[in-house]
Amino acid sequence: MRRSAVGGAALVATVGLVVGGCTQPEPDPERAGTVVVAVGAVFGSLNGGTPLGRTPGSTLVRSLAQSGFVSVDEDGTVTHDASFGTVEKVADSPLTVRYTIAPTATWSDGVPVTPDDLVLEWAARSGLYDDVTPELDESGEVTNADALDAGVAFAATSAALVHVPQPPAVDGATVTLVYDAPVADWSAALDVNVPAHVLGESVLGVDEPAAAAAAVTAAVVGEDKGALRSLSSAWRTAFTAPALAEDPAAAVTTGPYVVDRVVADQSVELVRNDAYEGDRPAAFDRVVLRTALHPLDQVTALRDGEADVIAPASTTDVLAALDDVEDVSVRAGGDATLQVQLQVAGGGAFDPATYGGDTATAAAVRAAFLATVPRGAVVSSVAEPLWADAEASDALLPAVGAGAGAVDVPDADAAQAGAALSDAGVTEPVVVRVLTNTADPVRLGVLDLLTEQAAAAGFAVRRYEPVDGMTADLRGAPDAWDVALLPVPQADLGAAATSARWRTGGATNVTGWTSAATDAAVDALTATLDPGAQPAAVDAVATTLADGAVVLSLVRQPVVTATRDADPAEEGRLPQLEPVPALALSRADLTSWWEWARTTG
Repeated sequence: MRRSAVGGAALVATVGLVVGGCTQPEPDPERAGTVVVAVGAVFGSLNGGTPLGRTPGSTLVRSLAQSGFVSVDEDGTVTHDASFGTVEKVADSPLTVRYTIAPTATWSDGVPVTPDDLVLEWAARSGLYDDVTPELDESGEVTNADALDAGVAFAATSAALVHVPQPPAVDGATVTLVYDAPVADWSAALDVNVPAHVLGESVLGVDEPAAAAAAVTAAVVGEDKGALRSLSSAWRTAFTAPALAEDPAAAVTTGPYVVDRVVADQSVELVRNDAYEGDRPAAFDRVVLRTALHPLDQVTALRDGEADVIAPASTTDVLAALDDVEDVSVRAGGDATLQVQLQVAGGGAFDPATYGGDTATAAAVRAAFLATVPRGAVVSSVAEPLWADAEASDALLPAVGAGAGAVDVPDADAAQAGAALSDAGVTEPVVVRVLTNTADPVRLGVLDLLTEQAAAAGFAVRRYEPVDGMTADLRGAPDAWDVALLPVPQADLGAAATSARWRTGGATNVTGWTSAATDAAVDALTATLDPGAQPAAVDAVATTLADGAVVLSLVRQPVVTATRDADPAEEGRLPQLEPVPALALSRADLTSWWEWARTTG
């Protein structure tokens, strides 16, 4: 495998900054070119096609270390990077998308990005070559790892690229995909991820980079099962935190920074990528991400000058501690939207089966329960103390566009809800079991408010009794809970994620919701090729969910980020920063959050 040109001298100078909980030298006080960021999200993998690579900590690192054709902004807008290349739809029927790689697109080891890199990613994400499927237990853990290793298993099929059944056509620096169905997420469906030449060298044993990358394409096009077996295994595993901790030079990326050092579960160091030729180069020599500090320890690190930016969990204790720190700027904001989602297929309070198959009665009970949810009190007493600008969220599908999926939500009215139950012939108290993470003070506060308000209408709210654990039960134990109170993160493929969550039988449809109206609206959304028309299609989906009384958005989860104030007297010793925006780790892409760590060329 190729080695990066990053030396070790700079690492020795700052090693004391990166490992919390270990015996290390004192931090170097002369670090004007090094910025230290403390976050509560652990890095897992540089491969954004794997579940581990899509965790918040991995997204944070990748958004600094990787460039690509597009990035996804906070409002769901797809932003193009012309210095990397272009993505354009050249036909609607069949959907045909052309990628053109810019001459400035370069890997951190100096090797140009080529169509081979896109062919590899298509092969991995199309699912066409996999002959083994991951088998998961109720907790989502893989149970057939040996079988995956013995077969071809990229195990990362994309809901978009599964509709590209033939290898991409390559012509010079252009790559063309032809879809067999309309795919609304076409503009963000494919991007450069793992370096083909690195896998060609390390897996296929080809020394010269261009030849190594070409060998990967040849294996894909020729359907060489032996080569694909080895390539798929390395694709899945070679870019994880433990692997990079042993060999950080394997972290060959395309962004303004490149990974220089990884301490698994503790920290990641990134240094300026001297091979980067794009429009947004690094603003610092080094960025250190400390990921193992307790939230209050993050505040201490900021106070003591050992961190420049911190993004701890937002709690009253953390905010009080920040109030006691001088010369810092605090920015609050909102992260994932907290939602109430109702279980309609578990034989519980909102399942028609509970009422002899009477769908109208079940719908009336669902609507009555949602009418008790005190969104105003949630905002004023739970969210506003942490984020003064918090407001109720009306978007039922907040991850796919600016304001898309918003519905009119009346104020909570327990008396009206109680009357609706009586009108539906439901006279006994309705027991509602709520699945949520009560270790989170925000969700615990919401649960307390909901319990009190719903009681006035005839609902007895209880915490559900775990079966295999909250995450496992959300998917695998629908009969154990009636309400899931959970944050909904942004998705990189918004239309596909909406379909997976709300279409009948969708892969992540944990509520059991089924509706002909919803299915029709989702199908229309996923076939909408014009990005300008997608918000209206999203609204149509949201309307069916509101009419079915199956989900209600509450408020965005409060987050906080604090920045050490710039001090001209420390200019030669410490980095000088403007206040950094609040970090919303639930976003699918954090490229735009890192603008403060890049220059504009």
